[in-house]
Amino acid sequence: MELSRIHRHRYIIEDPARFGCLVAAAALLFVQEVPFWMTMCIVGVTQLGPIMMAARALDQGWSRRWGSKVHASVYASNLSLDFTSLSACTVIGALLLARHFGSVEVVKPLAILTVAICFLPDVRLCRFLLSGDPVEASRQLRQGTIFRDPVMLGALLATGVACSLDRVSLQYFLLSLAFMQFNALLVLVDKYLPEIESSFKSGWKSMLLDREGRRLWLTLAPLALVPIRLLLGDRISWGFAAAIVLAIVIPDLCRLCQGMGSAIANLFKVTPAQPATYIVLPK
Repeated sequence: MELSRIHRHRYIIEDPARFGCLVAAAALLFVQEVPFWMTMCIVGVTQLGPIMMAARALDQGWSRRWGSKVHASVYASNLSLDFTSLSACTVIGALLLARHFGSVEVVKPLAILTVAICFLPDVRLCRFLLSGDPVEASRQLRQGTIFRDPVMLGALLATGVACSLDRVSLQYFLLSLAFMQFNALLVLVDKYLPEIESSFKSGWKSMLLDREGRRLWLTLAPLALVPIRLLLGDRISWGFAAAIVLAIVIPDLCRLCQGMGSAIANLFKVTPAQPATYIVLPK
């Protein structure tokens, strides 16, 4: 498979998981009674996410196939796309449960949230986050800020959504994650965990300190806010959300402070004068 096909942006019409979730959201929003056959079709749509994840990585080492220069861009772009599909399928599962259990008040907000998630990657600003050149995109992901990282920005958005949803929607979210998307979580971890490139020999250091390891666990961290809010309350969940935001922002702040310190030190750096050269001419 060519690198251009892996790295290029896929619109919603080219992504079966997002397009299926969009159609399912419209059906659940406008159909008066959900028949059994439609329920089974929508359950099948929620399984398109893990199917597409597995189909894009059939063998281990898929992200290293084109070398280390483009590994970061291939890893991050695929992770952001798979997390978007996982989020859309989770919301569709919650929307289906809300329709069957008669929670009419949360149907329309969940449908709007599904449409927003499905169309978010196609927004022009999101498409311009990374360069179209895989080598330049990898350099931006290794040396740039979080504002050029779609995975980190997606984690911030997911954290905000998990903190702003009502408790009824959160209950359906948790049921959808547990009964419809648990296999998708396993596929996501199994797909991206072996692909982490790190300079640390220890596995836990690469997960906590390396950029690619942090991308993976910060992608999954907002999902843990759902049971935390339901079981421990809003105050503890807000503290956990603040910890997620700090884990995303602090490395960039440290690099910014280090860069400012180096710039200030260069201002006061004394450069020794070049030794004078004298030419002695014969008399």
